[in-house]
Amino acid sequence: MRFKDKVVLVTGAGRGMGRAIALAYAKEGARVVVSARTSIFGEQTISQIVALGGEACLAGGDIADRESIRAMVERGVEVFGALDIVVHCAADAPHGLIVDTSDETFDHLVRSNIQSLFWLAKDAAPHLSKATDKGRLIYISSGEANRKYTPRLIPYGASKAFMNAFARGLAVEFGALNILVNVVEPGLIGTDRMNEALGEALPHKLAAHFPVARLGQSQDIASAVLFLTSNEASYITGTSLLVDGGATMVALPPMEDILKDH
Repeated sequence: MRFKDKVVLVTGAGRGMGRAIALAYAKEGARVVVSARTSIFGEQTISQIVALGGEACLAGGDIADRESIRAMVERGVEVFGALDIVVHCAADAPHGLIVDTSDETFDHLVRSNIQSLFWLAKDAAPHLSKATDKGRLIYISSGEANRKYTPRLIPYGASKAFMNAFARGLAVEFGALNILVNVVEPGLIGTDRMNEALGEALPHKLAAHFPVARLGQSQDIASAVLFLTSNEASYITGTSLLVDGGATMVALPPMEDILKDH
């Protein structure tokens, strides 16, 4: 119960890593603001939290929309009276070659993955600064920010590199506001969205080359997030925790070999 009575906003909490993070907080006593673009997924997460005996509310989830970001922060404060922790997990990840990517697709990615960082930090800061211990802001980045190992995700990886730089600067500025800012960088995590983008076979082909030769699980990311927002991490800010089974430390074979028969 490390997070008893803490109020936590999790974006992208409708499924995958976001849902795992929301459930992990609920299991440890937090009251969770569930942000999900697809409301039925968000409601499913809330049902699971309630089944655990926890408290949760649903907030709007379109992170590409300025007013939706403002509304989800206000919703959490309205229902629970405070905001102690924000975990920004939602992201846009269009899959394809740059030459086939439309301007509209790229513009939407910029709003979702870059502008949302600014909007959420700006709106949440006045509330996080009032946290009893220290307010916490966690951005879920990606190993793609460090190393290009997944095909056809160039804009996504670039946006996550921006996220890492933004968070480092924010940690300095927000230190005076009583807020710690950190990043978790997942590697290949076995989620529905990853399967939808890459298929089921390709991620396993890639993971077979990692030092920990398996796909990561959503709970691996949830555990890292909870550590960075716990009292055990009260002297950590401006850092990025890579949770990728060692993927960025190895040389992969040529991509055309990995893509054979895919």
